[in-house]
Order: sequence, then structure tokens, then C-alpha cells
Amino acid sequence: MKKKFLRTVLALSILFTLSLQQACGPTKMGSTWTKEAYQDRGYSKIAIIGIGKDLTARNTFEKDAVALLKEQGINAVEGILMFPPGGAEEIRTAEDYIKIIKENNLDGVITMALVDSKEADRYKPGETLYVPSYYRVGEYIVRGYQTFNTPGYYTTEKSYLIEAVLYNVKGDLHKGKETMVWTGQSTLLEPSSLKNASESFTKRMVNQLVTDRIVTPK
Repeated sequence: MKKKFLRTVLALSILFTLSLQQACGPTKMGSTWTKEAYQDRGYSKIAIIGIGKDLTARNTFEKDAVALLKEQGINAVEGILMFPPGGAEEIRTAEDYIKIIKENNLDGVITMALVDSKEADRYKPGETLYVPSYYRVGEYIVRGYQTFNTPGYYTTEKSYLIEAVLYNVKGDLHKGKETMVWTGQSTLLEPSSLKNASESFTKRMVNQLVTDRIVTPK
């Protein structure tokens, strides 16, 4: 019975440690770039566009980013409503995109795209866990600790590098006009699900945009 109890405590301790590691993950982008002399940071309507052929992933990332931006008082809309997927998207000209931007009264566009993915073998060192135990000494109950060492091991981890780009599309637009004002990249390591990946990345992206005042409500 005592051994079974200790095994249960050990398992719970390991799960708690892993939960803390995930909860304390990064809340900002890994690297960013901002255009020099970028001043006009107020936006009235920003389209969020997930770039890729996976429609489920695109919908998930766009919805999560829009929801987070709206929580910050920034008017954002899902890009798939204006820039639908399909073969026609591949052959649109710059003039077509400018027309869509103007028709929908957009003054900002944020794109999100997977730019790299790779696998790597990583060694995870073991941990030393201290589990409390109780025993009797005469008429007293004494608390002590038992030490458990978990073994280290190698695991193959897959990482995904995702990039976000902000375009300022205010004012006169024409083919060849430079509109990119900010980029940010972040690496996701072994996300447990598509939803987890989306929530993690969009949270970092929006937190960076808001904290650095790259985007403000207009």
C-alpha cells in the first residue's frame, strides 16, 4: 500500500512539473523587426490572413488572432472572408488585392505563415524529486523525504517556425509600394494539437504587437 501511494505521488509530481513548464512558456515572439521611422500605428480595421493550404489550420489561426486583438480593442476581421482559398487566389494581380483592400476599408493586413519545420533529437535529463513521507518515532509522527531520480532519455522533437507580417495599407496604394512595417517570428516546439499551436502563437504575436505598441486602436 505504501509503495502504491508513493508511486501515485511521484506520478502526480511529474505531471505537475510538466504543467508548470508549459504554463511558463514564452509570451512574446522570438525575434522581431520594425521598419525604421514607423509612426502611424493606429488602425481601424485589420485583416488577419493565414497563409497555407490547410483550411482548418487557417481558420483556427485567424479566429484566435482576431479574438485576441478584439480583446485589446483593435478591430480585426478574418481574412478568409475577403481572401478566400482556391485556385483563383494564386493568379490574382496586385491590382486585385488593392481592390479587395479598398472595398473592405482595410488599413492593415497581418499574415501568418509556416516558414520552416524540422526534427531534432534532444536529450532530456532526469529529475530529482523529493516526495514527503511520514513515519512514527515513539509517540511522534515524523515527516521525512524520499528521493526519486527519473532517468534521462532521448526524444525526437519537431519544431515549427511561424512568421507574422504586418502591412500598413493606408492611403494611396499602387503596385510596388512598400507596405511592410513589422515582422515577427516564433518557434513552436512539439505543440500538442493544432488548437494549442494556434493559441500559443497568436498569444505571443498579439502580446508583442500590443506591448510594443506596433498596433493601436484608431
